Amino acid sequence: MTVRTRTYQSKNNYQDVFTRVRLDVERVATLANPMLGNLTVDTNKPWVGRINSSEGTFEILQPNPSVLPLRFLEGNFFDIFVDGEVSVDNDKTLIEVKFKLGWFYVLIFLLVYLFPIMLTVQFLSQGDWDSIKGLTFWFLVFDVIPTLLLIVQLNRIENKVADLLGAE
Repeated sequence: MTVRTRTYQSKNNYQDVFTRVRLDVERVATLANPMLGNLTVDTNKPWVGRINSSEGTFEILQPNPSVLPLRFLEGNFFDIFVDGEVSVDNDKTLIEVKFKLGWFYVLIFLLVYLFPIMLTVQFLSQGDWDSIKGLTFWFLVFDVIPTLLLIVQLNRIENKVADLLGAE
């Protein structure tokens, strides 16, 4: 599921963009199953992924340490897949990038948001106002905090991708 789309203009030409990407991306045959997520690869490079310079596309993902607490300490709360397409338009190198959330996290977010909405509708139909007030804690802990963490991680990854691509 695409959660954010950006279009960058690179100060580098088409081939230079892919050279930069190849230097920082460990090539893998396939990215992690988006349903399971948590890709772990033994690499010193900041990204893993697939690059197809002849088609002008790339798919990258930040690798995660195999130990769960280290993942959170590094700020990788969610697996965010980055799909890019490089094109040339009037001597300008344009890069369209889509930031996608893995299916596992999409399902988690759907459950976390739909559950309190269904409860609220049920409590409203019963006129149970005290229970509705009790859902405030649920919204704050399970809805607001993960959403803010996702936004922070998206902003951080967006800046890293812009640096990787040499975007202006």
